Amino acid sequence: MEHRTNAPKLFAAAFSEWLLVLPATLLLGGAALRQLQPAENEPARTISTILAWIGPHISHADAALLFIGLPAIGVMAGVAVLLWVWRGNETLRQDVAAVIATVRRHLAIAILGTGTLLACAILAAVLVHIIMD
Repeated sequence: MEHRTNAPKLFAAAFSEWLLVLPATLLLGGAALRQLQPAENEPARTISTILAWIGPHISHADAALLFIGLPAIGVMAGVAVLLWVWRGNETLRQDVAAVIATVRRHLAIAILGTGTLLACAILAAVLVHIIMD
């Protein structure tokens, strides 16, 4: 007997997990973007201003909560929900097995595709860097 997944609860769990990692993602992403170009150019200037304002307002405990605590809660909650869904949904287990079998059959194509996507991302980053200089 298959246990049906409650879609609204699953979407709520997924949305909650994204909210838990959103603050750290935004701050770390902003810090990475700031390093891509000199601070006198936009958007690095705006990001530097925002991060300079945030820095003194976050204590060590706040930073630990933001960068360790909330993502850890997200990991634990995500693993718990994934295990719950995995145990109760035979169709999901069959679908995952089918995907793994398909990737195994077409492993060379999967490696080629991921290499191509990575090359596109590198090329795009280099072109943006050339255009900005």
